[in-house]
Amino acid sequence: MRRIGASGAVSGGEGPLGSNQEIEAIVHRVSVALEEGEFDPSRSGEVFLAADAERAIRDAFTESDAITVSRDGRWAVPGFLGLRASPDLVVTRGIAAAPADGGDASAADGSGSEGENERGAGTVRVAVTITVLNQDARPVHGAIADAVLLRASFPAVVMMVLDRRLEKRDPFGDHVSQAKGLSLADRRLIGVLRRRHGIAVVIRRQDPFGWG
Repeated sequence: MRRIGASGAVSGGEGPLGSNQEIEAIVHRVSVALEEGEFDPSRSGEVFLAADAERAIRDAFTESDAITVSRDGRWAVPGFLGLRASPDLVVTRGIAAAPADGGDASAADGSGSEGENERGAGTVRVAVTITVLNQDARPVHGAIADAVLLRASFPAVVMMVLDRRLEKRDPFGDHVSQAKGLSLADRRLIGVLRRRHGIAVVIRRQDPFGWG
C-alpha cells in the first residue's frame, strides 16, 4: 500500500478552519486512514467498501476534531455534458450541515462558487472516492473524471484506488513480476493531479484472497 500526492507541508500544526493548511491536514489524515484501514477482500460492493472506508476515517480522528463522515445525501456537483459525479464519502470538519438538495447553484462546500470553501460557513469538506481494480485499470479513467468534477465543488478530493488484480508471475523467472508498479509517468500524473487540481491519490495493493 502507498499514499501518493499528499503534501508534506501538513506535518506542522493545523491552521485556521478553511485555510489551505487546514485542508491539507485533513487530506493527509484521511489518506493515511485509507492507507492503513481494513478492507474486507471478500466484499467489493460500493456500500461495503464505503462502510470500511468510513470506519477507517472515523478511527483516525478524535471527538475533539469535530469530524463528520457521511455516506448518504445528495451533494450538488456541477455536471459536464450530462456526466454527473457523486462522492462515496464526504468528510466534514466544523459545523455539520445538511447536504445540498441537488441543485446546480448550491455547491457541496456551502457556497455557490466552484471549488471555493466558504470561510464563513464554519465547515471544511473533503470528498472521497473509492475505485476497485479487479481485472484491468480501465476504471481509473472514470475515477479521475469523477474527481475532477467533484473538485469543482469541494476544496479537495481524495481518490482511493484499491488494486485487487492478481499479479502475474514472470515466465522467465521465479519472482513475481513488478509490472504493476508505478512508472515514472504514473508518478508525474499523480503529482499533477495533486499540485494543479487538489486531488490526492491513494493507491493500495490488496491480495484478493487475503487482508494484505
